[in-house]
Amino acid sequence: MDGELITQFGPEAREASIASILESLMKLHSLDVEELYIRWEQFSYQRHEKQTDLNLKNLDSFKEFLQQQIEKKALQVSSASRKNGPMKKNKVVRGSTNNSAFGFSIPNTPTIKKRKLQVSSSTKKENGHENSLHFSEGTSVERTQQLGSSPLLNSDANRDVGVSTPIKLRESGKILDSLNPENIEIAGGIDPNVETATKVSIAPYFDAKKYKFRTMRQKIQDAADVLDEQIEAFHELIKGHYKLSTTDFADPTVQSQSEIYAIGRVVPDSALSEGFPNIDAIALETSRNQGIGRRIRLDLEHVSETSLFLGQIVAIKGKNATGEYFKVEEVLSLPYPDSPVSTANEIQEVQLSMDNAPMKAVITAGPYTADDKWDFSILSDFVDRINSDIKPHTIVMFGPFLDITQSCIKEANIPQFPNMKTQPKTLDEVFYKVVVPILRRIDSNIQVVLLPSTRDVLSRHAAYPQDSFDRKMLQLPRNFKCFPNPSTFQLNEVFVGCSNVDIYKDMKEITKGGSTSMRNRFDRVSEHVLQQRRYYPVFPGGLKKSLKFKDKTGKNIYEHISGADLDVPYLPLTEFVGGFAPDIIVIPSELQHFARVVRNVVFINPGRFVLPKGVNGTFVQLTVNCPDIESGDLTRIEDDEPTFLHNVWKRSRVDILTS
Repeated sequence: MDGELITQFGPEAREASIASILESLMKLHSLDVEELYIRWEQFSYQRHEKQTDLNLKNLDSFKEFLQQQIEKKALQVSSASRKNGPMKKNKVVRGSTNNSAFGFSIPNTPTIKKRKLQVSSSTKKENGHENSLHFSEGTSVERTQQLGSSPLLNSDANRDVGVSTPIKLRESGKILDSLNPENIEIAGGIDPNVETATKVSIAPYFDAKKYKFRTMRQKIQDAADVLDEQIEAFHELIKGHYKLSTTDFADPTVQSQSEIYAIGRVVPDSALSEGFPNIDAIALETSRNQGIGRRIRLDLEHVSETSLFLGQIVAIKGKNATGEYFKVEEVLSLPYPDSPVSTANEIQEVQLSMDNAPMKAVITAGPYTADDKWDFSILSDFVDRINSDIKPHTIVMFGPFLDITQSCIKEANIPQFPNMKTQPKTLDEVFYKVVVPILRRIDSNIQVVLLPSTRDVLSRHAAYPQDSFDRKMLQLPRNFKCFPNPSTFQLNEVFVGCSNVDIYKDMKEITKGGSTSMRNRFDRVSEHVLQQRRYYPVFPGGLKKSLKFKDKTGKNIYEHISGADLDVPYLPLTEFVGGFAPDIIVIPSELQHFARVVRNVVFINPGRFVLPKGVNGTFVQLTVNCPDIESGDLTRIEDDEPTFLHNVWKRSRVDILTS
């Protein structure tokens, strides 16, 4: 336990008094180490601190924070109990449906980063693939940069439904953090007064027809086939990468004295009851071809360090000498996907279309109103600033736009709109009459991309992967484009991957080894996304539920709020298209906003646009310098014609600002 505490909380947890308090809090609140650390991060987040010192004084405040959370939850349960009555049953909604696939490709090399280390200097080793940061303890981090997150202020502010009430807001447009600010200036954006204003080319890199499936039609056979194909695809990938033959692989569930290689999916051991997985209670699930779909418990005693999660496809080396468990000697590192490239002609076309000017984009993530108040004024003010000050070429907006979990919607308490002749009668009409007029004010020269959330009331497709909005049905103008969730598209030459399911919160890692577990969690999860070549590699998906009431026997009755709601037969739509990693990957998360470079890919969490109590949150302003072959920012690779790596991580600047 001491080792796990040090792994999560750092060296301060070695102190006996601190360790004993942490252990007592875990027992008192029925939390494991990782869950306790997540609460600690939330505590820091509420205190507006990037990192809170782990000392006895702060632990006292942390105890009060946990107690307040319990009291708040008890009030919600009491309220729900009075409202619904003790005899009401809860309903659990599940997503579902049928088949399709993209594919896989091949590699590069891994990254190691230690948590709580200070960067002393940075050097670059450029062969088109590497950029190292050196830390004061001598540990190098290949191709990893990071942008921390900043405090949230005025969390007590709130707004009344339909009423303009003075509240405390953060200063809008204030830069909280930046990535690459010393090398790149903020782009000017479009000039709406110039007739030949530069326009960014937006090209979808997905087959929209494949998202038109019907949910709630899942067949067990189709789901089993897809889960099998994931394992088999990695089997071929590992064989090619490590130059292994078919005979090197065998069924890990069969007793044998020989050392073998095996591929499978990490699942909980059958002896593990419901709860957080741990290193001593996980198993490997084989494919039907490799092991008739059977499972075998894993013994990781001889593995010095690793990071695993449920649903992960892994390649391992070891043997099953007793028939009861597979003794793992090595967990093989999965190859990383390739990077996208462009030809010299394609780069010249971008230079001509942009007149060598940098591209400017804005990224926002919903909700766009408070959790318990109805007020879109922050979004309205933001649109005015978009037109007058920011003037980006493109805006990428993630849902939810109307959140099904928002209290006004959930409780059917939509306010009256005095300026409207006829009041909206449906939630679709609320969107047409309240939200669309705000969005329509965005300058027509600015292109807008909308991506849905599984919590969007507007979406007829509440499972992941998720079909796009219907632009015409939502009565949006031509400069709006509606893409599915997840999706990959191009902004000029830059490939952007977007997924609107919170993998950073849902991935429950099982870590072993100091250097692995002490790396920043966002780096580890980002690397898993790259290695697994899927935007959401966790299986089963994360589930968000709340305690509704207790029945007469004292049993807790929960209600489903939201979650990943995976439509398993269509999980191939969540894979990287073409088998390569996008230049930029945007995944909104409830955790702290950030921007980081991991394995030459820029990972971005824009943060929530409006915070739960109605305080303005954050958004991302992205600047990407125009590609220039002569500048040396692009790396030429060997090919029949001049071909270059985009190196977007070198020539882009990411600013996180208050909305």
